[in-house]
Amino acid sequence: MESVSPPRSAWLEPGRLLLGDHPAAAGGVEARIAALLDAGISYFIDLTRAGECAPYDHRLPTSRADDGRYVIYVRRAIGRGEVPATSVAMAETLDYVGRALEVGHRVYLHAGDDAGRLVAVAGCWLRRQGEASDAALERARRAWIAACVAAGADEAMGEPENEAQRRCVETWSDPGAADEAAVDVLDLALVGRLRSRYHGGVIGLACGDALGASTQYRRPGSFAPITGFVGGGHWQLPPGAWTDDTSMSLCLAESLLSTDAFEEDDQRARYRRWQRHGECSSTGHCVGITAAVAASLQRSAPVEGGPEAIVRAGIVALFAASDPSRVFAGSAAAAAVTDASIPVRHAAIAHAALMLAALHGARRETLLATAREFWIEHAAAPPGILDVVLGPDARPAPSALPFPSGVDPFAALRLATATVLSGGGFRDGLLAIVNRGGDADLAGALYGQLAGALWGIEAIPAAWRGAIRRAAALREMADRLLAAALAPKS
Repeated sequence: MESVSPPRSAWLEPGRLLLGDHPAAAGGVEARIAALLDAGISYFIDLTRAGECAPYDHRLPTSRADDGRYVIYVRRAIGRGEVPATSVAMAETLDYVGRALEVGHRVYLHAGDDAGRLVAVAGCWLRRQGEASDAALERARRAWIAACVAAGADEAMGEPENEAQRRCVETWSDPGAADEAAVDVLDLALVGRLRSRYHGGVIGLACGDALGASTQYRRPGSFAPITGFVGGGHWQLPPGAWTDDTSMSLCLAESLLSTDAFEEDDQRARYRRWQRHGECSSTGHCVGITAAVAASLQRSAPVEGGPEAIVRAGIVALFAASDPSRVFAGSAAAAAVTDASIPVRHAAIAHAALMLAALHGARRETLLATAREFWIEHAAAPPGILDVVLGPDARPAPSALPFPSGVDPFAALRLATATVLSGGGFRDGLLAIVNRGGDADLAGALYGQLAGALWGIEAIPAAWRGAIRRAAALREMADRLLAAALAPKS
């Protein structure tokens, strides 16, 4: 794809990093977005504060039409005439740029009517790449001026940055530089194993959901057992397509990555866009939304419903695995966005404990003990709740467990956990679960997410990894969650 600059923009790094004004700044926002997408942009970083300019993120497509890559929007707000409050805050903004470029995105970095903050961020980005302060500031400044000239401005315009913004670039020192010695001795094999667990958790979630969608609501013995992706089922889906469990998990992941916080309103807004426009779906349409979730979104309040919210705790664990206390608090909060049931929230944090144990290197034999250790040390809830959720015997034969009907808030998680602990591999365990029918998509999603995180992506059959819908986008999401979990926090 050629590195052509759309109107009102200019490349700081040709084909990689584009600077420009706010897409809604001069009207014609739809045409501006289309021009940016035509230039290959798939990652938008907005430096304006909420309410400063008309929002446009709701107008972005879920993915690019040509290559299927997710289109991502992130706000890293800096006030007019200001700079980030700390060097760590600036570094976090630069980390978003770096991670996006590393996985192949073309990034559009923009501000509003105060371009000085844009020049400051661009200049610090160039400083991070090794440029001297004067050269970095001049290059960032000239890129912005080129964007303005493209919009019809006079090339003799003045410098856009103020003194504080200029000093920000001149005195920039990356707070991560002091950690370089530690990075040099980092066990890269350990990082590779962790990445495998992240890919396993995300791809496993989608595989379990897709397989379960074919047998959902059916009773054992009423259908021929499946052995792979066959599609059909209650929703008449194509093979490899997944439903609400994965879609809402991806909506939550996008919210966490965009806000770096548990923003209830942002999560609910993303769920509504999935409901209305099919964002974060496998088919371009909302599939599998329950009556309880729909009612919750209509009322902007949680309602009593089924246990679907439990699986979203796995995404919170992936996002914040390095901060277990945050995982437990966030898992309960994420479930409470749509579900008012206390037992469902307890089940969500139990699933989070199991996911933390898996991500931190537990084996099948130590999974429960490690999860209990995380719970005791970091969960603001009595350990007895974990026993209630998983049942008096956490290692029963899966066949002895009740049919997961969606009524019992603990049934699907108990079945998934017992199947992981009972022996056998990813394929046999997942097929045993989904061929029981009932609430097969949720039970399959819970099992796939936990088993994938425990054993890694290699445990999932290669044929399933290749046939799952939007596999590249799922792998990219796993990498983004891993980067967020490993990023240093202030």
